[in-house]
Amino acid sequence: MSLNFILSYQGLHVHINIVSLIDTPLKSGHHISAFVVTVRTVLFALTVSTTVVVYLHTIRAVVMTECTTFTEGEFYEGHFDPRAYVKNFYACPSGHADEKNFLTFVLRCLSGVFSAGEHKGKRLIDVGSGPSIHSVLSACDHYDEIVLSDFASNNRREIEKWLNNIEGSLDWKPILQYVCELEGKSSPSDLEATLKQRVKKVLKCDVRLENPFYPHTLEPADCVITSLCLEAACKDIQTYCRALHGLTKLLSPGGLLVMIGVLGESFYKVDDQPFSCLRLSRDNIEEALSGLGFSIHEFNLLPAEDRENNSVSDFEAVFHLVARKPSE
Repeated sequence: MSLNFILSYQGLHVHINIVSLIDTPLKSGHHISAFVVTVRTVLFALTVSTTVVVYLHTIRAVVMTECTTFTEGEFYEGHFDPRAYVKNFYACPSGHADEKNFLTFVLRCLSGVFSAGEHKGKRLIDVGSGPSIHSVLSACDHYDEIVLSDFASNNRREIEKWLNNIEGSLDWKPILQYVCELEGKSSPSDLEATLKQRVKKVLKCDVRLENPFYPHTLEPADCVITSLCLEAACKDIQTYCRALHGLTKLLSPGGLLVMIGVLGESFYKVDDQPFSCLRLSRDNIEEALSGLGFSIHEFNLLPAEDRENNSVSDFEAVFHLVARKPSE
């Protein structure tokens, strides 16, 4: 759908093209509406003596209006398309074209943490895996048992299909190949086999709960990874801090927390479906972790490039951090 119209006010003429409009009913009976607006041309005629100055601008803006405050986990069950998500953001190591170097940065950071084998142990838990396995590729050689998890059943199904070699499962070969090249490994098939052997469970998780895996109680882990989960699941900073607290309870004393996330993001899109995101600052995250007694060992940032032309999200920076839980 495309709508075109012109707004004029005191010599200002704005040609507006609404390129997409989504109106999605929620279970609650409310609706979430989002529209992408491209302001094609702004003409402002300013007369100075006989000189007319014409200013031309191209502005891209995304406007989201919600009758509910946030697209929480329940919304994902009916509206998140895991196959479109992986196709859009994980089809190649460079990620989505609009999010320049996002995925490459993430894969390099994770490789830097785990590939040398300095961090290892019995159990690793990935909280909020989505339909993806990329977060644990560099770590899988160094932990005996790996738990993957997500709130949405369709995401968990895609992981299980891949683990069980079911025909039509998601293709992770380009990402496996890239990680092998980063780490000097010769065989992506060996890396794939190792990960499939080490993943012992794929569980439902809800980070809004005190125990994210309720009714299951997991043994404490030596490492917890979470990537692009908390800011998509938590509607406000209070919920975010409680979720972080819940994650820390999954760790053994002295355990390692590895986080991938975004700063300053309010939305992202999978095809034409928008999802909310909690706008975070670096201070928000550091203060929350410090309040839980964690020592932050690394905090790496990749600022967004060309935000004006990013049609799928509005993040200001992607971050990677490594922190350690205090020993008893």
